[in-house]
Amino acid sequence: MNQIYRALHMPPKRLIKKLSGQKEIYTIAVRRAPKREGCDPLPALGEEPYTPLPYTPGTWYADPLLYEDDNGKRWLFCEAFNMAENRGDIAVAEFDENDHLLPPRVVLKENFHLSFPTVFDWRGEVWMLPETSADHSLTLYRCTQFPDKWEKVQAFSVGRELCDSIIVDKTPEALTVLCSETRPDNQLYTRYRRYTVRENPEAEERDDVDEFILDEDEPFNLQHRNYELGSRNAGPLFTNNDQTVRPAQVSTRVDYGVYLQFWARRGASEVPLCAAMPQNLTITGLDPQDLIGIHTYCRDDKVEVIDARYLRKVR
Repeated sequence: MNQIYRALHMPPKRLIKKLSGQKEIYTIAVRRAPKREGCDPLPALGEEPYTPLPYTPGTWYADPLLYEDDNGKRWLFCEAFNMAENRGDIAVAEFDENDHLLPPRVVLKENFHLSFPTVFDWRGEVWMLPETSADHSLTLYRCTQFPDKWEKVQAFSVGRELCDSIIVDKTPEALTVLCSETRPDNQLYTRYRRYTVRENPEAEERDDVDEFILDEDEPFNLQHRNYELGSRNAGPLFTNNDQTVRPAQVSTRVDYGVYLQFWARRGASEVPLCAAMPQNLTITGLDPQDLIGIHTYCRDDKVEVIDARYLRKVR
């Protein structure tokens, strides 16, 4: 996007702070999942403040996604953005006995940007499908030693920038993946793309073929051919009051990932449920006037996790 155009449409107070040397960075923030009736789903409707990760000079964290292992232990995978290298890696953080998030550590690096690490169980193993849009691919990783060691299984070349992939259906034979494709001339605009990752029937008998095949859902993709400001995933599906909910992030014509929109499934379609705006949130230690946007959300029965973009002096 033209940075001059963005600056001209930026709120004056934010522009002044940026001109004074403050930077837009992200943090991950956690709170206990709301229990009081009427406060679900969510950040839009208050409850206790979120507690952010402590600031780490040179690195910020975003795209938090929860995973629970076979022993019931909760983990948080996320993007760790190295400001010196201008590149994202994948990190993991543990929770202590009080559900407080411990400092993340990097577990996966490539020579291109990684983010939005969707981690899931499939076929008796742990897998990861991070965003690899900088490589113009959908890339599947298998965990060889949880949670620190991962091997690249297959990179599906798609010839487009696909971001923020979530799993919307899973069988032993196949995964259904919902992604967002950014518009080449303006990445604020996206459209949904759906694919199926399925086992290659020839792979068991031949060593010279790929383990999996990627199929494009052409009817679905044809229905979602228009680019929009709100067609981008913000986290995995979750269940709330016996309904399946999908969080999406919404941008404006001049700003990325400003707020969250929650969609509830109704058969094969979705209906809007509620929205979560930055001004609805309280994050301990952050001045509400410095909070610019929220663009990722996940939860389980104990915790609720978001990321937030805000202004601060960095070093």
